[in-house]
Amino acid sequence: MLGSTVLIVEDEPALRAQLRLDLTDLGYQARVAAGPEEARSLLSRERVAGVLLDLVLDESEEAGFELLRWLRQHHPGLPVVVLSAARVSASAIRRAYELGASSYFVKGAVPMAHIYSDLAARLVEGVTGRPGTYRFGRLHFDPTHRTVSLGEKQIRLTSQQTALMVHLAQGSKAVSAGELIAAGLFRPDAARSTVHSALLTLRRKLDELEPDLGSRLLASTSRGYSLRPIV
Repeated sequence: MLGSTVLIVEDEPALRAQLRLDLTDLGYQARVAAGPEEARSLLSRERVAGVLLDLVLDESEEAGFELLRWLRQHHPGLPVVVLSAARVSASAIRRAYELGASSYFVKGAVPMAHIYSDLAARLVEGVTGRPGTYRFGRLHFDPTHRTVSLGEKQIRLTSQQTALMVHLAQGSKAVSAGELIAAGLFRPDAARSTVHSALLTLRRKLDELEPDLGSRLLASTSRGYSLRPIV
């Protein structure tokens, strides 16, 4: 939730600084630690709402796994979103989840906006005891499971469509195609037409729940895109 304190455990200085800047810009109180000992020390002094953990610390996955195990032993309800290097193995992913990772992302495999959206959902889940969800009138959106429901009907979104929905849901004003690109939801060199095409595809997906639902929920004006309640 916005205003919550998030601990970033990352040994690479440049990425650590970027994560801190991004989370601060998103409205969080960011704390940083370069390794396990610093993270444990900080957690003994401060209360945090969630952790963004780089699994490979000091060029070793084991240090990250040990910290994850310690977090689950001493802070069992704390959401932990794990990041890892591209060379990670399937067994490492399985082990992270077995040790209690809330989510797992490979660096560079998805836009950072997707990771931040998942972190937001995990923080809501940690506070309320249920996944962070959104309601737009009769429509129910669950970003954790990437589902949109209307009555008894349900559809599943792609990770990008989920990130788009979360980004639009968290704002109070219309968002332009350029702003969606700048937010990291598309490649930096993406054309505006690519954004419009992705949103049109999202609208058509929503139409599977009810005719013309997409255009009624996902409104488009000269100022940009926004979400509206479904009555």
